[in-house]
Amino acid sequence: MSELRLVVDHLRLNYSGPFDANALFKHINAFLFERGFDLKVEKEFEQNTKTGKQMEFLIIPWKRISDYTRHHIKVRILVYDYNKVDAVVDKKKVKVGNGRVVMYIDGYLELDQEERWESVPFFQFLRSIYNNFIYKVYTDRFEQRLSYDVHHLYDTIERFFNMYKHYKVVSKVPPFVSVS
Repeated sequence: MSELRLVVDHLRLNYSGPFDANALFKHINAFLFERGFDLKVEKEFEQNTKTGKQMEFLIIPWKRISDYTRHHIKVRILVYDYNKVDAVVDKKKVKVGNGRVVMYIDGYLELDQEERWESVPFFQFLRSIYNNFIYKVYTDRFEQRLSYDVHHLYDTIERFFNMYKHYKVVSKVPPFVSVS
């Protein structure tokens, strides 16, 4: 098995208030596409409850850096009590979603992705020497780039939510009523 290094551990983002869930997912996908990541959707879950929709999404975008390394970003999005509401923005009434979001972002660096050094225990020993001493400069640079990408994703999502801070919720629509 290839070596996986945890570079960024559990960046947590909490938000409660009005936002558009579809716009959030499009925003995240646009960021990942712009950065050259390929997307792997692990989990999509949605459930209607009395208080609103409960949603859980787990995506793992990855990007091949070289023949030896690959970046993985694990994004887990939990949405609670998501309802459609009427809100006022710039003296106009619009329909948006309202709820609570908890988001976790992790960053992993995968070394020896093709498992070339796995066949013999002596090769595994050589791989650890190679990773920790010979290839150390490159590995540190790859970790810095991954850390930058993860923190930049976090900042763009934070800016996305800040855009909805000035929305004023006027009325709530029950979750069992369809709104078009």
